[in-house]
Parts: sequence; structure tokens; C-alpha cells
Amino acid sequence: MFTNHDVAEHLRLIATLKEIKGEGRFHYLAFYNAADLIDNLPEDINDIAEAGRLTDLPGVGQGVAEVIQQFLTSGDSELARKLRSQVPVSLVELTEIPGLGAKKVARLWKELGITTLAQLKTAAEAHRIQTLKGFGAKTEANILKGIAQLEARAHARTPLGVARPLALKLIQALRQALPPDALTAIEAAGSLRRWKETVGDLDILAASSQPDEVMEAFQHVPLVEEILLGGETKSRVRLHGGLECDLRVVAPEHWGTAFQYFTGNKQHNIELRELALEQGWSLSEYGLKATGEGEAPAGEVRHFRTEEALYAFLGLDWIPPEMRENRGEIPLAQAHALPTLITAQDILGELHGHSDWSDGRADIETMAQAAIDRGYRYWLLSDHSVGLGVTGGVDGEKLKQQRRVVDALNERWARAGVDFRLLLGVELEILADGSLALPDEVLATLDVVVASIHSSLRQDQKTITQRCLKALRNPHVHILGHPTSRLLGRRPPTALDMDQVLEACADLGVVVEINAHPWRLDLNDIYARRAVDLGCKIAISTDAHQPSDMDYLVYGVAMARRAWLTPEDVINTRPVDDMLGMLVRK
Repeated sequence: MFTNHDVAEHLRLIATLKEIKGEGRFHYLAFYNAADLIDNLPEDINDIAEAGRLTDLPGVGQGVAEVIQQFLTSGDSELARKLRSQVPVSLVELTEIPGLGAKKVARLWKELGITTLAQLKTAAEAHRIQTLKGFGAKTEANILKGIAQLEARAHARTPLGVARPLALKLIQALRQALPPDALTAIEAAGSLRRWKETVGDLDILAASSQPDEVMEAFQHVPLVEEILLGGETKSRVRLHGGLECDLRVVAPEHWGTAFQYFTGNKQHNIELRELALEQGWSLSEYGLKATGEGEAPAGEVRHFRTEEALYAFLGLDWIPPEMRENRGEIPLAQAHALPTLITAQDILGELHGHSDWSDGRADIETMAQAAIDRGYRYWLLSDHSVGLGVTGGVDGEKLKQQRRVVDALNERWARAGVDFRLLLGVELEILADGSLALPDEVLATLDVVVASIHSSLRQDQKTITQRCLKALRNPHVHILGHPTSRLLGRRPPTALDMDQVLEACADLGVVVEINAHPWRLDLNDIYARRAVDLGCKIAISTDAHQPSDMDYLVYGVAMARRAWLTPEDVINTRPVDDMLGMLVRK
């Protein structure tokens, strides 16, 4: 089954080929616009097509709908095949070079015969590009710079939300393939264990006295496409999909130091090794070895079966992996002053979630019951407002109807002695000019208002920043949702001046969201730390559109832990009345 992103990429291919071919603006714009629409569509395009609702989407006419239907059926379309026969498809890659649009690519093709990136690079290095009218030496230099950027992008990192489930599947597959006594321990390490938002590859560490058996099993896991390196204690493989993975096997007595070493990060490890040297020990992944510069005789070796034992031996509190980025955590651990980081168990409820009244996939009661089943004390129903055309959002009348549903459910739970409150809110669309999609008299009836930007994402920094600030000044806005609007690996963040926005949130008393959906992780750890330093409060929510989405909470908590946040920094660690009291605007 093809995803929304797959469909969007096919439509973009058609649009780009049409533009390179020289078709009229309206012919290719229809496909670009449809691609952007579907890429940001919260609802599954397969469901829409199956229901015969493709032409109900804004801007999707019969022609575009037919292309979508053909692609969903076969993975291609008649129009794309026709265009590929007329325009070299390799030209599409050239349009990804910054500053080199389809029209310029068309000229390079028609006037210099350039059809590939390699040909373009050769021509630019030979100074042939500047011979074209309107290009010049500066354009040629920018093209070479853009090619370098494109080549670097080929080594892009994998989003955490893709890498982590894959690592867990690998670990599970290994456990199932080996006898119970073959593995003493097996865990993900590296940047994945530190919960970085993207990873370069996977690092898995195992402790075993039977390394040969572990290596043999690893190389035959169905997820493995190709063995790149096979050794006695280390294998490197390429998984289906292209991500590479290292597996290292150590003796059980080396687990503590190896786990610490292969978790990183590099600079944290350097600082830890220097600290060990000051105490007369050389630290490696195998243990500590006395240098003779301390009290222990030279050559004495110490092994550690746990990280906690290693850190304690060096006079440190154990440092959570999310903090190991060399941002001052080692001195704090020496002073026994590490913050008590937030955990998923601290979260008492969520303040951003959807139902089938807008783009969710479950009704209100089902979503609320899922929250109850998780042990939550409250959950905010915040369907999209009108103003975001693709979701069929709620307006003032629908919110009145939702209030009746919410009140009835709360009354029923209260009679049954269920300690839970369903709150009514909205994810309010911040329109392109900074105005809000619902009037104040409607917003005033709601428990919590989450304001978000979903459209006109390419506005310049000044425009989009002022747009956001104007919305924040509305006294009915309580939470700024997924502030940068990024989608990891799919869409870059907007040009928003985050310092200015976070300062405004602190001044106005607007809570800032860490959106836990693994494609968003927005705010990230750097901005979340900055927000709290400025005086903002944080809300961690999954933006759930179906009950299973609530499992994403661990990703949002991980971002908060990377930002060194404590339960006190996050409003939805508090009982419902205390939490609502904190939403009072300054």
C-alpha cells in the first residue's frame, strides 16, 4: 500500500517534468499544489480514494484524481509514463540544487545537452555554464556549491521514528533466533540510545559468552539485505531500506564499560576518559586499566558489569543517556546535582488530540477511553478548526455539539467513580495573516486552545514570525502547537525566529508544546531547553489521531529529557485543576 508521501512524490515528479517540458504554469501548478496538500494530509489517501472522495480535496480535479487512482493501483500513472518518454527523468534531480529551478534546468538540457548531475558538475568545473546567456560566473559557482550540498544530503540521517522501531525489531529477531542462555544482554546504543532526533546508522551491543552464535544469527536475520563486514565480535550489515547497522558482542564482564563507550557521544566519552586519567586510570570499552599515576599499581584492571558501577567508581552519579552530549552533565554528576529528569510515568494527561470530527480515526469516546486505559487523569479533545481545508475542521456550532458530548461523558464517568476528565479544546489554525480561524466568543467557551501553523509554511522569517506573534497575543490562546511545523526527513522547519517567539510565549504566559509524534519532535531538545530557560512552561502531547498514537509519548518525553526538563517544567504532570490554573494568561 502506498503512503500519502508516496503519492505526493509522484505528483511532484509529474509537476517538475511538466515544468521542464515547458508547459503552461497552471498545468504544472495543479500538481505541485496537490502534492503539498496530500503530503500534509492527516487522513490516509487510500481511505479517501476508496471512499471516492479524491475530488472533494481542495484543488484536486478529475485529471489529478485519475493520476492518484492509477498510482495507488499500480505504482505509476499513464501521464508520468508519457512525460518520462519526453523528458529525461534524471533532470528532476538537478532541480533539487538550490537556486536551479526547472526553467534553468530546461535550458541546460536544451542548450548544453546536460541531463545528469555528473554532466552538470563537469560542465560547471569546465566553466561551460557561464557561456549561457543569463547565467554567468556567479551562477556557475553557486551551482557547484549546490551540487556539494546535494551530495552531502545523500548521506542524510534517518529519523528516530524510523530507526527505533527497526532496532527493536532487530533485537527481538535476535532474541528469538538464539537459545535463551546465548545473550546476557542486548540493547541499542549510539545516538539511538541517546534518543537523538535522527541517527546515522544503528548500533546494537550484545553481551554473550557465545559470540560466534550471535554473529551467525545476526547475519541471517530477515531484515538484513547485505553483509558488509563479518567478524568474530563485530558485524556490519545493510538492512532492507538502506540503513546500516553494527552489532558488537562483548564478554558479560565488559558490558558496563562497553555500553557506556558505544552510547557516546564522542565528546562525552573524551571528557570521561580525561577524568579517569586524572584518577590514574585508562578507560576503554573493555574496562579501566591503572596507569600507575594513582593509588592502584600500574596494569591493574577493573571490569564493570553495569554503567552505574563504572560511573560510581569514577565518583559520578549515573548520567542518563539523553544527557550525554557534553553540555555540562559531567561536572553536575561529580557534584551529585543532576536534575531529576521527567519520565513518561509523570505525565497525567495530554493536551493535544483528535477525533473523527476532524481528521482523527476514532470517535470521541474511543479516544477518551484509550486515555483512561493508559492511566491518564485527563485528555484534551482538540480537533482541527475550520481554516485548514483538508481536515473538515470544527466551527462554533460543531464545538457546541462536542461540548454536549464531552459533558455527557464526564457525567457518566463521574457517576461510575472514574477519576478522569475529558476537556474540550481546539487546534486552532493560525491563518496566513496571523488572524485566527475562530472568533473570540467561541474560543472563550473552550477549556484549552492550542494554536498551530499548518499552511503558508514558506513565508519569509519576518512575515511568519509576525504572523505567529500576532496569534500569541490573543488572550484565548493557551498553547503553541508544534512551533516549527517541521516533518523530519520530509519537510524542513519554517523560518520562524524561535528566540523571538519563545520570548513572547514567556512574556505572555503561552505554554509551548513538545509534539511527541516521531515525525515532528517539535520542539526539539535545543529549543525546549531555551524555552524553559526563558521562563516558558512545556506541554508534552502526542497529537494522537487514533488510540495507538498515544504510544508516541515516549518520543516526546525523550526530547524533554534531552532538554534536561524536570516534571516541574511540564504542565501536564499536574492534576487537572492545577494544570488548568497554570494556563491563565499573563
